[in-house]
Amino acid sequence: MRASLSSASTAVLALPTGRAIRRLALPTIVSLLFIMLFNVVDGWWVGKLGAEGLAGVSAASFIYWALEALATITSTGVSALVARYVGAGRFGRVHSTAVHGISLAALLGLIFGGLTIFLMPAILNLMSLQGAVRQSAGHYLTIICAGLFVLFASLSAEAVFRAMGDTRTPLKITAGALLFNAVIDPFFIFGIGPLPRLEAAGAALATVLAHVITLILMLRILRQRKISVVFRFAVFRPAVRRLLADILRIGLPIAISGVMFSLSYAFLTRIIARFGPEALAAIGLGHRIEGLAYFTCVGFSVAATTLVGQNLGAGDPRRAEKSAWLTLGYACVVVVGFSVFYLVAAKPLVRLFIDDAAVIREGSAYLRIIAIFEIFLAFEVVLEGAFSGAGFSLPPMLVSVPLTWLRIPLAAWLAGPLGLGSTGIWWAISCTTALKGVVIGIWFKQGGWKKPRF
Repeated sequence: MRASLSSASTAVLALPTGRAIRRLALPTIVSLLFIMLFNVVDGWWVGKLGAEGLAGVSAASFIYWALEALATITSTGVSALVARYVGAGRFGRVHSTAVHGISLAALLGLIFGGLTIFLMPAILNLMSLQGAVRQSAGHYLTIICAGLFVLFASLSAEAVFRAMGDTRTPLKITAGALLFNAVIDPFFIFGIGPLPRLEAAGAALATVLAHVITLILMLRILRQRKISVVFRFAVFRPAVRRLLADILRIGLPIAISGVMFSLSYAFLTRIIARFGPEALAAIGLGHRIEGLAYFTCVGFSVAATTLVGQNLGAGDPRRAEKSAWLTLGYACVVVVGFSVFYLVAAKPLVRLFIDDAAVIREGSAYLRIIAIFEIFLAFEVVLEGAFSGAGFSLPPMLVSVPLTWLRIPLAAWLAGPLGLGSTGIWWAISCTTALKGVVIGIWFKQGGWKKPRF
């Protein structure tokens, strides 16, 4: 088993830092851009249902984000631990972490999916959704929650590959699954052929089926690498309990941060909804388009997590820090390019998805405003990955949660008393992104994350 695992773990530590970053980040970015491309295609098809259908899916997406954030309870911990054990050459621990981490992810997915379905009426009431918008959101979320255990498990399996230094395998699997997703999307949404017309629920069903394919392929390849995932726990063994505790300790702060970020949008939606379904549809489309920059940052964040974790495992904190800052530098260069793109092509980008003058006006205003502050998104996302790779995930949570929730009173003030309307909401989102980037950068510079965590 040791030889098989070590050969499967790409020797990124032997590479120059810049080359290691590119080797880890570029396949991840391409993989994530495939996901973004699917979201674009998905949004394009759902947009054909009209502003209300798109608004419902957009509102439901905020809850979906919260559920995806909960998946980081396991995926973040698994990634940090596997990277550390690969760097230290402890491949038996890599196997144990992968098996129990993926199993824990599936269990949590079942629990959180069931709870969300049970609480669905209260969630939709909280978001002040009514009529066709509420119906669309409810149908979408119900299907997503039913398959949530698959999503959780697949994200943790993907974390295992990337932490071992293999970002190409997830790229290939993701590309195939998303191609399948894009092809079947219209069949389920519009009821082509013998299939019933499911509309928003059809888009969700296609997404779940794509994750099923992803998980099956990843588990099969892990088995070939002598990591055979059996969905059970040896919870009475002290070593396993300590392992699960480490996974939860590392992943929980990042998950809390992500959930609080997403839940803040449930409250922010109440403010956005005052300006009609056009504003809701606009922010949904804006987030999909902004995914170009965001997923690029996440790709570099994965590289930072792996490199920081493996270098600390190898006993080289100096190279770990150098890797983190250099990774951030790469991310900033790319994100500046996206910022210029959003400023120049805001209206044509929104017009690709929907032919509604009000949505185009709102969406292009959103893109132009966030473009000014997009570089700070790179600071926030990449350094969060670096902190996580060190197993020191509390600082990103302490920065993200309060500043994200600051958006709600700030948006209410700018949109209402200050009279900026929906544009004030876009400014509130952007300014708080800048604050988060600055604060997390200062905290990372202090270097406390270099202390041993496990």
